[in-house]
Amino acid sequence: MSRIQVVWTGEGTYPFVTGGVSTWAHILLSELRNIDFILMPIQMNPYMTMKYNIPPNVSKVINVPLWGTEEPLEHIRHVNFSEIYRNKIYTKTHQDVSYFKPILISLLEHIFQVKNDYDELGENLVKFYDFFQEYDYYETFKKREVWEIYKNFLIDYFNDKDNIPSVFDMIEGLRYVFRFFITLLPQLPEAPIYHSSAAAFCGLPCIVAKKKYGSKFILTEHGIYIREQYLFASRNKVPYFTKKFLMGLISTVSKLNYHFADVISPVCKYNKRWEKKWGDVKEEKIDVIYNGIDIYKFQNIPKKSEKKKVVMIARIDPLKDIETFIRVAKIVTDKMKNVEFKLYGPVSDEEYYNRCLNLYRELDLKDKFIFAGPTSSPQHAYNEGDVVVLTSISEAFPFAVIEAMACEKVVVASDVGGTKEVLEGYGYVVKPKDYEEFAQKIMYVLQNPDVAKEMGVEARQRIIDGFTIEDMTGNYESLYKKMHLEYENEKSKRPL
Repeated sequence: MSRIQVVWTGEGTYPFVTGGVSTWAHILLSELRNIDFILMPIQMNPYMTMKYNIPPNVSKVINVPLWGTEEPLEHIRHVNFSEIYRNKIYTKTHQDVSYFKPILISLLEHIFQVKNDYDELGENLVKFYDFFQEYDYYETFKKREVWEIYKNFLIDYFNDKDNIPSVFDMIEGLRYVFRFFITLLPQLPEAPIYHSSAAAFCGLPCIVAKKKYGSKFILTEHGIYIREQYLFASRNKVPYFTKKFLMGLISTVSKLNYHFADVISPVCKYNKRWEKKWGDVKEEKIDVIYNGIDIYKFQNIPKKSEKKKVVMIARIDPLKDIETFIRVAKIVTDKMKNVEFKLYGPVSDEEYYNRCLNLYRELDLKDKFIFAGPTSSPQHAYNEGDVVVLTSISEAFPFAVIEAMACEKVVVASDVGGTKEVLEGYGYVVKPKDYEEFAQKIMYVLQNPDVAKEMGVEARQRIIDGFTIEDMTGNYESLYKKMHLEYENEKSKRPL
């Protein structure tokens, strides 16, 4: 068998952002040296710097910035300006947008749930892709005719409803379409397998490749994308129409991913509930592949400090619920002396970080709570702690939990995502935001070091027995081989 080629797509993660999904991606690419990868990362803007050294089996990186540029093609296809200019002139002089109209209408019908035909919408995605291989993206969306098609659809839809959108609302909606569908502008490589790391916009190229080339589409779900977007929308003051449009768009894209994926490989069984119920995914299409870690990198290192420490590694973001960790610190340090709380992780939300700082000052936690910033050595950070904590309100299958368990640490974590699947019986699972219960469990561990030591040894064995790098990459390699064989068989049956 020839070397297998995989196009990997991600959104807001590897190789530009650190975190659980990026850790997973880097392990996958680095360990499967006999697989050739092409990366297609969806990034916020074209000026981000890589946080990882790309493995040598990655032959190409196709960066796709959604924001920060008026001319997307300049950063995506790397074509000469003369070619971009020629396409602009061609698009300006061809005023007829009749071919583009049904594509846009089909998308709007699904966003507003007028239709529920994902096969039809998939066909229109391919037409969208083909259209913008010839016409200029920016000039097309600037056309008055496109605005009229869009505006008239909305006027007809909201004609007998309350909450008629304003002109500003309408512009925001079209702006979302313009930005997020930049993901379909790259010239897609013809490859046997496309692998998306989320049921999100990064999955759209996988759908087009499946329909154009017969590529097999693997979808790995970490966090449930639609659930996290609902959480984001609910905590932000987004105008009614903008929220309705954006959630309709995201819901449509997620269901498109579920519909067209050949295999959905969530990182935990918890995700299956969403995929089956909300996404209407059949059981036989789902193949759970747990995350795995390097058990030689993550192992116990004896502590040198006498001070009791409670450690958490998480980015400073509302989904990680750092405020609960701060409140827990107040309860524990008021009742126990010589205890220090330490938070490692980058700031991903500046406004939320300021909220956390204000709470930290309000609770007078000076010298008892440390914002330690990012760490390049998480194994040493875990080993500083007598207890490791994760207070997230949304997770999939967090690396922080299994890494800490491998370091023989007692973990106290929120009952979110697939955390319970690995931690229950080997640590403590607590209801999200229940800082009183978090505090009680942490104090019990700190006050019973012998019990904690025994639990830590059992926790590491739990990881050794099924959550290693070899377990994870072996499962993906088997899946890639199976999909590649199916692709080759199907290709041999196509007419010449």
